This record gives sequence, structure tokens and C-alpha cells, in this order.
Amino acid sequence: MKKLKENPAFIPNEPVVGDETLGSFPFGWNITRASAWIQENLKEVELSVVQVEPPGPGLDSANLDEAFIPRADLSKPLLVVRMRPEFFRLIDGNHRVAKARRLGVAELPAYYLTPEQHRQFFTTEDMDKRYVDYWNDKLKMFKKDKGRWGAWLGK
Repeated sequence: MKKLKENPAFIPNEPVVGDETLGSFPFGWNITRASAWIQENLKEVELSVVQVEPPGPGLDSANLDEAFIPRADLSKPLLVVRMRPEFFRLIDGNHRVAKARRLGVAELPAYYLTPEQHRQFFTTEDMDKRYVDYWNDKLKMFKKDKGRWGAWLGK
């Protein structure tokens, strides 16, 4: 894992009417444009799976459209981004995950975007700089040991 550098030519992917987005402050993505880019660049994007946890405390769907959950297409890959060195974030597919939990589905297909890939879909001008600072700050907590990365909690 390496430090990131701010893109001085960053142009936000501002949503237009009809675009699906996720988030706002501190980070927000244009999901519609990210999905289109993935379809145009399938060879550059990792397709894998996400393990779906069974329903339980804290794993409810309170903020989701209940009417849409049964119609969610479990064959459509989720969209996951590497938020920091040790953490991934689901940015598209919450209804699919809720449906999978209810049906007892153990895993779903997912596209995984690297920081370099997902940063281009930030929706405001300041997000790239903010994300670079965030990533680099989190990276300080990690070190490479015998070819593997791990959390460094020492002094």
C-alpha cells in the first residue's frame, strides 16, 4: 500500500437529474457514472464476492425502501470501494444485501474499486484532497512486515 497524492486536475463527477448517488460529507460518489465506467472497463475491475452476514442487531434495513427489497436483483454485483487500507465500504447494493440476508444467501458478487478507481466518482471538488489526507493518515497506522501489511499499534 502506498501514499496517495492529490490529483491537481481533479474534476468532480457532479450528479445530474436521474443520477444515483451515495453520501455527501465527507465523501460522496456518483453511482450511476461509476457503474457505467465499470461496464466499460471490466478488465480493470476486480470481480469477487462479499460474504453476507445473517440478520442481527445493527444489521437492519431501517433506512431502505422496503417495497424495493423484494425486487432487488441478487445477480447484479455490489459496488465496494477500498476506503482505507484495512476497510472496504459498500457504496451500491444495500437493498440486495438486505434481500440476501432475508433469504439466507451467504455471498453476493461484488466489484471492488481501488482508491485510484473510485476517487474519480467523488461528487464535489474538495473530496479528492480530503480523501488523500484521510487515506494517508490511516496508512500511518500500518507497516509492512515480511511482505504482508498489518496494523501497527506500537510507538
